[in-house]
Amino acid sequence: MPVDDYVQIMIESLSKKSELLDKIIRNNEEQHECVANKTFDEIDWDSFNLIVEQKQQSIDRIVKMDEGFQTLYDRVKEQLNENKDKYADKIQEIQRLIGIITDQGAKITTGEQRNRKIIEKTFGNRKREIKRTRNSLKVASSYAQTMSGDFGTGN
Repeated sequence: MPVDDYVQIMIESLSKKSELLDKIIRNNEEQHECVANKTFDEIDWDSFNLIVEQKQQSIDRIVKMDEGFQTLYDRVKEQLNENKDKYADKIQEIQRLIGIITDQGAKITTGEQRNRKIIEKTFGNRKREIKRTRNSLKVASSYAQTMSGDFGTGN
């Protein structure tokens, strides 16, 4: 296969990766909508988990694409370096796409961190609610024992 074909496949691979990263960005936004300003019980956890699965599928595809890209690059890197002028336009396109992908990666990281903080806060609030409920139950149980005369009767 000619180098031009390999390089074109690499460009197409980067474009598809960018599309998948856009999908992950949208998934992050959907997750944010699922959890933002909601209590634990208000969150649709089934929808949230479905989005997580969709993101994982995209990530799995990206990993495979990255492996394929690296294989192709390894085959042509020497020829690209030796013929930089001949492939200048295609090299610039690859660099442009890598720049876009880098920006998308940063946006994904920011979205993931934002969502993680919301989830951690939601779970922290839930944990405090459960602890308050347990304490209330202990107090109620102790009060009930005291009122029924079981406590301190010496029996």
